[in-house]
Amino acid sequence: MKNSVILVFLLLLIPEYSVNLQNINDMKEDNETRIYPNPLAPGQDLHVESNEAIFSVEVLDIIGKTIQQKNSENFDTKSLSLFLDNCKQGVYIVKIKFQSNTYAIKKLLVKNQ
Repeated sequence: MKNSVILVFLLLLIPEYSVNLQNINDMKEDNETRIYPNPLAPGQDLHVESNEAIFSVEVLDIIGKTIQQKNSENFDTKSLSLFLDNCKQGVYIVKIKFQSNTYAIKKLLVKNQ
């Protein structure tokens, strides 16, 4: 239990990044992609918006297990929504893959109403 609390605390301190798969050293802070609402209540839609075309969105729990994933249907989609009906209260990671083969990583908090 103590290790889980420390891991969640450290995750909250990590800034949000975009990553280019060809060079992980080129990580930069991502301020162009947003997820909302955050915090999210169970059973709500999660909305993702970006200036870049979105390829897919994946929601992971704190240990890295995929909870939900959705691929965009169009090549130039800059927003995507997912219905998260099976998320319990806690911290999740949202991994957004762009058409440019880069990723944005966001933190999502799910809270009971």
